[in-house]
Amino acid sequence: MKNIILVGMMSSGKTTLGKKLARTLGYRFIDLDKLIEKDQQMDISSIFSQKGETYFREVESRVLKETATQKAIVLASGGGTPCFYDNMSLIKKMGISIFLNVPAADLARRIENHGKDDRPILSGTTSLQDTLQNKITERLPYYSQADMTLTGEIEVKHLLEVLGPLL
Repeated sequence: MKNIILVGMMSSGKTTLGKKLARTLGYRFIDLDKLIEKDQQMDISSIFSQKGETYFREVESRVLKETATQKAIVLASGGGTPCFYDNMSLIKKMGISIFLNVPAADLARRIENHGKDDRPILSGTTSLQDTLQNKITERLPYYSQADMTLTGEIEVKHLLEVLGPLL
């Protein structure tokens, strides 16, 4: 039973797909951002605004390392998690890493539908789609190291067919 770690941009579907996948496999679902919020006893936006991104990334890396020993989990990483410290190599050691590759236009639509106020890296953005495209370009060297890349709308049934031989 290998762990499954989902990486990708904010609003790429890591949490939604992760919960469904975990339920189907009988795994435990873990949202890294929720663990960080519990650890720090404040939400992600507050951590960024009160303590800064460097502090947040240090906590994120520590919490990821603490999670690495767990078995039979589906982990939804934060959008930037793979891009800092040695997080991507740790993610790859933890289990099967899957990059959910969603175009910037789709991400922008999803974020606009759910509000961008709680997204620290989007504060002060004039063009949401351009900002997202720039972030994708910046993060792609990390995301592309994932064991598998899935593009478009991803159904759990299809993902299980692809994952079957790897689990």
